[in-house]
Amino acid sequence: MIGLMPVKLDEAISEKKALLKALYEVFEDEVKKYPFVCRPGCADCCTVNVIATGIETILVLDSLGEGEKGKLYSELSPLKAKERLRPKVTPNEMASFYMAGKEPPLDEGFVFEPCPFLDEKNLCRLYEVRPLACRTFFSLKLCREAGEAVVPPEFFSLTMVFMQVLEEIDIAGVYGNFIDLLLFYLEKEKAKPEDLVIPETILANREAPDFAIPPQHEEYVRGVLARLYKHPVGDKTFKELLDAVKARIKPKEALSFLGEALS
Repeated sequence: MIGLMPVKLDEAISEKKALLKALYEVFEDEVKKYPFVCRPGCADCCTVNVIATGIETILVLDSLGEGEKGKLYSELSPLKAKERLRPKVTPNEMASFYMAGKEPPLDEGFVFEPCPFLDEKNLCRLYEVRPLACRTFFSLKLCREAGEAVVPPEFFSLTMVFMQVLEEIDIAGVYGNFIDLLLFYLEKEKAKPEDLVIPETILANREAPDFAIPPQHEEYVRGVLARLYKHPVGDKTFKELLDAVKARIKPKEALSFLGEALS
């Protein structure tokens, strides 16, 4: 449990990974339609502030051997107490706040520290299995020339909705800073179930109350979302498998800080 929200860390892992890979594929197909200038070695957006889900973390760790995992833990352990972005709410919690006409709590801790997975050429050592948050960072102009990323507004709306769907994929899973999640799952592999403690900085994933789409982007975002839902995943569509996973896990929250905050 995280608060009064049930967490089932080992449930439907294979199905969740299949859904995650499909989400990545559909999103990256959409990215190809834009004239983004991002290129290998351009790493201004690659920082310690990356946010991820538990299933993304599992996908990353599955790509590593036991020796690599041990090395990774040794590399990340000194970063455990360091400041970095740690979210106060998940994307779907944020959507609930906005739908209720309320402002969500502000995230804190953003620091301009480079991602520990960059190599000496500013290339990502985990590129093939990097989280969705990394895959959504794009710009129409080089960030160091423009001073910030230049993102088409409708594309930004799309990334927000895909982050909501990502959270649904990992329903009853966890959400937080990528480094924190890696450390947690590496420790989980060695800990007895009764000794496992989920850090307070890690949040529980929830279903989407609805998608937060500005009216002017509704047609575009819903169109991409429809393609995602129809995308084949094994012998089912993405939507069919997602619904099956949610029905199997059946996460219910009797009471949460979110319900109290929105009342």
